Formats: sequence, structure tokens, C-alpha cells
Amino acid sequence: MSTISFHGWSRRYAPDVERVVELVREIGESDEHILKSRVAALEDEVAAATGAGHAVGCASGTGALTLILSALGLNAGDEVVTPAFSFISSASTIALAGARPVFADVDEHTGTLDPVAAEAAVGSATRALLPAHLFSCAADMAALRRLSDAHDLRLVEDSAVSFGATVNHKPAGTLGDAGVFSFFPGKPLGGIGDAGMVITDDGDLALTVRMLRNHGQRPGQRFLHERVGFNCRMDELSAGFLLEALKDHAAVLEARRERAQWYEERLRPLSPDVVPPPADFAGRAVYTYVVRATRRAELRKHLAERGIETVIYYPRPLHLQPVFAHLGYREGEFPVAERLSRENVALPLRPDLSRDDIDRVADAIHEFYGARA
Repeated sequence: MSTISFHGWSRRYAPDVERVVELVREIGESDEHILKSRVAALEDEVAAATGAGHAVGCASGTGALTLILSALGLNAGDEVVTPAFSFISSASTIALAGARPVFADVDEHTGTLDPVAAEAAVGSATRALLPAHLFSCAADMAALRRLSDAHDLRLVEDSAVSFGATVNHKPAGTLGDAGVFSFFPGKPLGGIGDAGMVITDDGDLALTVRMLRNHGQRPGQRFLHERVGFNCRMDELSAGFLLEALKDHAAVLEARRERAQWYEERLRPLSPDVVPPPADFAGRAVYTYVVRATRRAELRKHLAERGIETVIYYPRPLHLQPVFAHLGYREGEFPVAERLSRENVALPLRPDLSRDDIDRVADAIHEFYGARA
């Protein structure tokens, strides 16, 4: 029995081998290795695609968040409200900037920051909100914009997983003071390694980010350091690969939306044992398909025995991570985040999967729950 792998890396990258070899040759024989013409071209493409005034390439999505938060000038004692259920960088970058992550619970359906919970978490030391889009779902940016404006807060949009998506009829990443994209291989626009991007309409913020990504130097200025910065630069190989990937990005997103819809048709009848994500995939950057499932461990074992790989995103909410134990949060404080951590499971969702592949996964899930396929 063949395996339905989760990522399918070898099949995914097979068509790119010759181009990557040629890119390595071109870059190796040039004097362009880091932050040169391909990076600039990618920044222009991302700015054009999103309508952002500025796009700044950097080493990763996490690096992009780190640069923004550092550029905002957060100080010790400042607080930033962020979701209790997300990837670690939504909170760790706050701590690295010297501020305190303040967690709030998430919406049951989207898994993103609940605006009501976020408002309750805002205090006198709060300086920013940092909502994170999750899987294919967007945070309620309109409500969070109103909240940030009411309290004079900066709004940082962790749109790392959302390149190519629209939120409230605007490109993801453009609904806050700044947004980020991750080009990690598993993301909607996946590269050949780590890479990221900051987008913003704030020219001063963009300049500060450009300086911080390259050791505190202004663009075009070497060995004169005005800030304590980072080595958070994008390399030319990553940029060159992403420029090629951009050409197929819309088609890849559409293929993933189609497969997500196939899952929706097959799995929605299994609710409440299996709860699929919200059903309308139009305008969403679907890069993984995450459901909530009862008896998750048994289900994953059942699927693995049938050659179907799954992944858990994420097995523990952020407020219960050991690294944040000093913040004093306790189990039970954020029940939705904790339930999602117990129940979520990601199913294979690759553009190359056939309808038969999706049906095979769905049939196995129906079999597990004793339902009629």
C-alpha cells in the first residue's frame, strides 16, 4: 500500500532540480549572494501583489516579526496581547524584543485571536496587539483594528501563513501597521529554505526594519552602524527560487482550495466527531487542512496503519509551554486554546493529491468512526 505523505517533498521539488542547480551556478559565479538584485526583485513583486508601500526581505517569518517588534521600540515592562494558540514565534518574538507576551483565548471556529478576549487582556502597559492568522483562517482584523485604535495600540499582523489570501477584501498582511510572510517550504508560497518578508505602508518603520535586518546599517551604507541590529538577511538563492515559485502560486493555491473543498464534502457529515475548518475557502491561502477530532491519538494510529501521514499543529498551547512558565498562567485559563491543542490534526493537503487520494483519507476516517462512507 502506497503512503500518502503529508508534505511529499521529493515529488514537490523534483521539477525544480535543474532550475536550482542553474541558480546555484549563476549566484556562485556572480558577486550577488545576499540582499542583491533577486531580493530587490522579490520585494518589488510582493509589494505589487499586496499593494503595500514597502516590502522588506529577511531571513524568515520569525525574523520578520522580530524586526517589526524591535523597530517599534518596545521596552521592558511593555505588554503585547497575542493568541494562546499559535506557533511559538507569535509570542517568543515579543519576549525577544524585551516585552511581555500577554495571552488571550481564541475563537472556537477559526482558532485565531478572539477580539473580546483580547480586549479583556488589554491593560495600562499594553503597547500592541499581535494577532496571528492560522492555517487558512484569518483573525478578525476589523474588530482588532477598532480595538487597537480605541486604545492607541500598534497592530502587528502575523500573516506568516497567508501570502496570497485576502481578508476583508484586502490582501493579507496589509490590515495592520505591518504584516509578515513566511516562505518556509511548508507555507503557501514555499521556498527552498527559510525566508520571510515584512510589508508596511509606514516608510519610517520600513527603513528601520531594513537597517535592523543588516546589523543596523542604512541601505547602501557599510560599516557605519546606527542601531544594534541583527543578521536577518535574505539570500539570493532563496529569492531566486521564490521568484520562480511566484509564477505558479495562484494555481497552487487554487489546487489546494479545491482539495480542501473535497475534504469538506466528505468530512462535514462526521461532525461533531470530526469538525472541519470553516467551509468557504474563497480567497484563503489554504496550505494545510486541520480538523478537530475526538479520540485523536487513536484516529492518527488508524490512519498511519493505512499509510496516511498526519501532523499535530500544535500539541500544547503557548501559555502552557515551559518557556513561558514564569508568566504564571495555569491550565484552564484559556479553554478554547487548550481544547484545540487536544483535538487538532492536520491531514495531507498537497496540490498533487488526486481525488482518489483525498477519498482514501476520508474513507479511512469514516471507517474509524463507524460511519457510512
